[in-house]
Amino acid sequence: MPQVLSPNPVIVDGRRVVAPDVERVDAMIRFDVVEQVATVEASVEFLAGEVAGHPALDLRQDVEWVRLDGKDLPSTALPAMDLGGGPGAEMRVLDASLEAGSKHRLDLGYRLNTPAATGAEPIGWAEGGVRFDFWMSDLEPGRYLEMWLPAPLVHDQFTLNLTIELLRNDRPHSLVANTGGVDASGGSRWELSYPAHFTALSPMLVLAPADEVELRRSAITIPGRTRSLGIVCGRFRDVDADIAACEADVKAWLAYMAARYGPWVHGDTFWAFLWEPERGMEYDGATTASVGALEHEVFHSWFGRGVKPARAADGWIDEAWATWATSSKPDRPRFGVEEFGLEEEPVELYPSSPWARYTPREAYTAGYRLFAGLAHLFGGPERLRLAMAEWYRVNAGRPATTDGLGAHLTAWSGIDISPWWARYVHGRG
Repeated sequence: MPQVLSPNPVIVDGRRVVAPDVERVDAMIRFDVVEQVATVEASVEFLAGEVAGHPALDLRQDVEWVRLDGKDLPSTALPAMDLGGGPGAEMRVLDASLEAGSKHRLDLGYRLNTPAATGAEPIGWAEGGVRFDFWMSDLEPGRYLEMWLPAPLVHDQFTLNLTIELLRNDRPHSLVANTGGVDASGGSRWELSYPAHFTALSPMLVLAPADEVELRRSAITIPGRTRSLGIVCGRFRDVDADIAACEADVKAWLAYMAARYGPWVHGDTFWAFLWEPERGMEYDGATTASVGALEHEVFHSWFGRGVKPARAADGWIDEAWATWATSSKPDRPRFGVEEFGLEEEPVELYPSSPWARYTPREAYTAGYRLFAGLAHLFGGPERLRLAMAEWYRVNAGRPATTDGLGAHLTAWSGIDISPWWARYVHGRG
């Protein structure tokens, strides 16, 4: 984990709370289809913070048992605490102060229920099977991997090893995930390993009865790659979508983005799973999206999951930029250009607390307006796109910060944009 991105310790209820460095998460999720009950056993291997303190992780489930370094702790040993990130951004703080940099293992067990996070959805039990997906969101706190499994803040990179097992099911299932893995039993058990450069916002997973899913596999050659890029497109059969047409669109967008902005950084496959309208989410080299949101989400494989937000607060960048570059709304045409002075009301797109964990919805509107204003300031949309392509190439596959982008745009253009950044990103009037 880049320690420089870790939030500073905070004192809460007399405890010094620190962000640990998570190295590995191992988990087993078992779905009992007859009882319609899911259970989880998970372990987290981590290094304590740079100073001694109580490590903070998150999990939006009710913990039944806890063990630290092989020693049983009360189930209440991971209370949720407000660390200053705002409503809903509480973290679970371990009821033990650990020596700086020391190595530990935390084991947890719990039933998997609807996550305690705004907008989270329950497990979709079906006759003889289950529909389940990670269904993340950046618009509310607690909507990344921590909905289902213990996880750190989004600056932290770690390996995730996940086993999914179906018990007492009478229907083979399909699993779609943006990683390599093994189908260990012909449709009822999978062993997955997500790579060590992933963060809590990276993993995508969809599980459903195989007869409810249509999958298409193909490949495409895109600029910057010597071998072809595999494409996996899926949909639920009850979703009204032309999967072949969507596959063709995805291929065209992938080729265009690679030529326009820079190389693909997500391995050898792109995964897309089609959902009902008004739904879309990006993952590393993958998306679950409605047809209308698909281009926006493919774009995020460059900006959002190619260049990742260093902190959750930096997530406004990829939503604002993707909206400016892909929107077809009359009030927000793609590549918009608008003169933008310093007289309008300030807007805070970057939440100031380092423990904040959401993207303001204004990213899609005021953020779009900011980029349209920068396009005008720089002398047209092509100039802005060149500037962002250079930013992508420098930062591809790495976390990037809000003020890092501001400094890049100033240096690239020769125009001091800091007054606009202060007023329309940090909200300083």
